[in-house]
Amino acid sequence: MTDEKPTLDRTDFAIIDQLQKDARLSNKELAARVGLAASSCLVRVRRLVDEGVFAGFHAEVDPAALGVGLAAVISVQLGRHGRNTIEGMRDRIARLPEVLQLFHVGGSQDLLVHVVVRDPDHLRTLVMDHFSNAEEVAHIETALVFEHLRSPLRPLAPGAAGAAG
Repeated sequence: MTDEKPTLDRTDFAIIDQLQKDARLSNKELAARVGLAASSCLVRVRRLVDEGVFAGFHAEVDPAALGVGLAAVISVQLGRHGRNTIEGMRDRIARLPEVLQLFHVGGSQDLLVHVVVRDPDHLRTLVMDHFSNAEEVAHIETALVFEHLRSPLRPLAPGAAGAAG
């Protein structure tokens, strides 16, 4: 993979769209959906992987099947903003098994942490043990997640920020 941005055409975007909807499609089915011969489709998918367009293929798991009963977003404001403080806290939090996503952000908060837990007691213990007691933390807020929707990444038209592709 190079540092250069890959050149993608309409067929590449169709492949990306289809695999984001269902990464388990067979190459034959994918080829039919995007209007390519199976061999050509396979070459394109391999190129997209090699060029880093696809960062990985993942299985989506039903949280309840794993005992997850509650999700929350924890907003963290740090007391100090040196590289070592931010990266150290980020790395410690990212290793927690309850963490789904972690964002280092600008603004009044420094970290937004999406977590999943069994129940409210588990959330309280997590917050107290790993956030409230951390000396780097100046302030935290915890928001319960009632619903989470995820959209596939869509290409933006060149030069048209926010345009649908």
